[in-house]
Amino acid sequence: MLRHRSLALCFQRASPSRFQLSAFSSQSNSDGGMGVVTNDIENRVPKTLYRQLLSWCRRYDDIPFNNPLPPVTLSPPQVNPMALKRLKEMRSFLVSNKISDSLSGEDSDGISRFGNGVHPHPAHYAMYKEDVDVKENRITFPEIRDANELRAIIQSVYWLNNRGTIANIEGVNASEEQSDGGKKDQISIAFDAMKSCNELSSGELDSRRSKREFRIQVRQGDEFPDGNVKYHVGQVVKHKSKLWRGVIVGWDIEKDKSDGRLSSLTTKQYSIPPLESDEKDNDSSPTTGSNDNVGQDASLLKYTVLVDLNDAQSNNRHESDEGTILGKSITLESQGDLSPVDDPCLQRIHNGLIKQYFTKFDSRGHFVPNNILAYAFPLDRFSHCKYGAGVDSDVNIEKEMNSIAESKSSAELEKSCLAITKGVQEIGRRLLVPLSESNGQQQRENDDEASLLISSLASSAQAMMMENVSSQKNDSAISSLAKLYHSHVKINALLWTRNANRQQKQHINFSLGQIVKHKIYGFRGIIGAWDSKPRMDVSNWDGLKDVKNPNSKPFYHIYPDVNDSIEAFGGPRHFRYVCQDNLELSPHNEKPLELIIDLDPEEWKWDGERGRYIPSAEMKFMYAEDLGEHETTLIATVRNLKKILTDCLLEIRGGDNNDLFSMDDLFCQLQLGAENLEDATVVQDFIKEVWKESSNYDSRDQLDDSIADLLAGKHESALDTLSDIVAFDPLYGEAWNKKATVHYMMGEVDDSIRAAEEALKIDNRNFQALAGIGLIEMDLSQYGKAESAFRKCLAINPWSVTVASRLSVCMSKQNR
Repeated sequence: MLRHRSLALCFQRASPSRFQLSAFSSQSNSDGGMGVVTNDIENRVPKTLYRQLLSWCRRYDDIPFNNPLPPVTLSPPQVNPMALKRLKEMRSFLVSNKISDSLSGEDSDGISRFGNGVHPHPAHYAMYKEDVDVKENRITFPEIRDANELRAIIQSVYWLNNRGTIANIEGVNASEEQSDGGKKDQISIAFDAMKSCNELSSGELDSRRSKREFRIQVRQGDEFPDGNVKYHVGQVVKHKSKLWRGVIVGWDIEKDKSDGRLSSLTTKQYSIPPLESDEKDNDSSPTTGSNDNVGQDASLLKYTVLVDLNDAQSNNRHESDEGTILGKSITLESQGDLSPVDDPCLQRIHNGLIKQYFTKFDSRGHFVPNNILAYAFPLDRFSHCKYGAGVDSDVNIEKEMNSIAESKSSAELEKSCLAITKGVQEIGRRLLVPLSESNGQQQRENDDEASLLISSLASSAQAMMMENVSSQKNDSAISSLAKLYHSHVKINALLWTRNANRQQKQHINFSLGQIVKHKIYGFRGIIGAWDSKPRMDVSNWDGLKDVKNPNSKPFYHIYPDVNDSIEAFGGPRHFRYVCQDNLELSPHNEKPLELIIDLDPEEWKWDGERGRYIPSAEMKFMYAEDLGEHETTLIATVRNLKKILTDCLLEIRGGDNNDLFSMDDLFCQLQLGAENLEDATVVQDFIKEVWKESSNYDSRDQLDDSIADLLAGKHESALDTLSDIVAFDPLYGEAWNKKATVHYMMGEVDDSIRAAEEALKIDNRNFQALAGIGLIEMDLSQYGKAESAFRKCLAINPWSVTVASRLSVCMSKQNR
């Protein structure tokens, strides 16, 4: 990584500038369209450096960088300011005329300015790349992922600093020469850049290419036939004795272990860098032509496996032994210890490193390696890589067949994507009606805190309408769902929290943002939040010995001053949880406190005149504080938004509105559209929100109250509330589901199963209720019944990774 940063720094500073190039010439050569037409002897060195840099990029354009080079920002004199201004004008021209990077000779009269279709302009990357940020005083290139992008940036930078470029800018005198010192510095920096490139290739890229060639040799060779390398990166396997599942992220042939030491794969596996990068210095893999181990005992073959975290923690099945660190997310295993996982219910693995190695989960039962992993293992069955030379094999034929299958998208999924995207936009339009009316009225009068919150809610509604409605991609649908979900949760939380806090407001002595002082320890701090009663038992806390019934008193979240904390506690503290009886207002403060954390400037603003912090309108709303003269209008608007969302979600659950989407569309996304756990979580969380909704607003509020009691450990109170809800509305499925949860927490398993079965009568796709039944049967050692419930749950929600882990345990228990 240090070498990457050094290389990026060199290119940030390098700007050889005396190539005689036509600014918009159609001439080109093998160096990428920059025709060098100077004969000056003094230009031979920079010209040679330029060609060497491009030659290096061509030599390594088939290898993706493990660690992308960080973004590069250049400003004058690193780049010529006039050329930078000209580039900015060119980009504006392209945007205003809607000219894309597929520009050809017949498409536009802009050709004469920007090169031709056969030979693109030298600064093509800087002109067309959306991620390139061009200002009049600087240019920032995005992170560099491979040598192709590096070459494009080099060409762009060299073009910006060409004397020919500057000469073609009207009104600019290009005859002014640069000082000899400046030329020498630029040449010296270019040499450093070339040196860094060579270090990168010799230290990492050459090694990775050599390993890749060896792995191709292993897959294709006769001495170590393909059948002996049984598993492939992306394949899901299970350990035969430890019983955890995992996904393979690499394999290699160990060196002779006669010296008693394992390979670098073993010694370095737990630092979790990108797979290839740590093997370059102490490489255990034979290189091309060094296949002494090929054909030896297959026990030398080792697989690197990402372990399912739920499996690793369940039932204490793992016992520590040499070569395996328990509880870790990655391990090294021999082929004989592994078996393939063919059960579709068990093939989705939960591990935080999945996204580092794979792009998605393929519904055919494997994970798809990213470009870096696919480059390293090109002939593994599931590898698809845009880098590296092509290789012929039966595996590649299978890849071609898989690609054909992938191109035949599910009509059901496409329909679902379109319905969800359009439906979310329709909900956004409905929300904007009251928001626009309220915001327009308040802004005409004054720009107070209420209008700021309305504007924030309006922005959220507008964001719901930004997705491309013609897109049939599942990522567009899931992105739309995520926006709708967050808006729904936010509006419900605003109202529920405000109502709960308003009922306790009479017992609260201090306001958000006030600076208070601890009566005993003497430190000052900012009030960031409060609870009407402490969230845990505080009866034995120091400092509360003189406070009567502290568990019934309000408590405050305090951000303490750093210097006061050092004096009071011997060191800084992030926050303190303090009883109201131990606080008093601090004297007037002329400047902000010094905190160990950085307060969000959108949430907190310092008011020097009042000597306190001012919280955001959203926080004031939740804590029932004064919102100004438009408070009544604001509350009515938020309640109206909740009503609109409630009606929309009930329409979705009923499936009787063609303007929105249905539960079938949501389950289609969950089963077919979600390609990773993060996307699946968005969908399943939204499904749960739909189940929570009720046409009776009081019932929904009571459900939220019961959930709060459940989280606080107040099981009796939660159960009483839920019993009242289902007595009033016996068709409220989520109330039955939560009732089942409370019964289980209280050890009342028969009542829990009955409540879960009631939830399933209302909606037989309630995967939460099925998971609960399976968990109870598992606790009762009824593994066959538990397996049945878990499989039904996973058929509905295949991304219930905790359920999959429990299913694996039940199957193992029955096989013993």
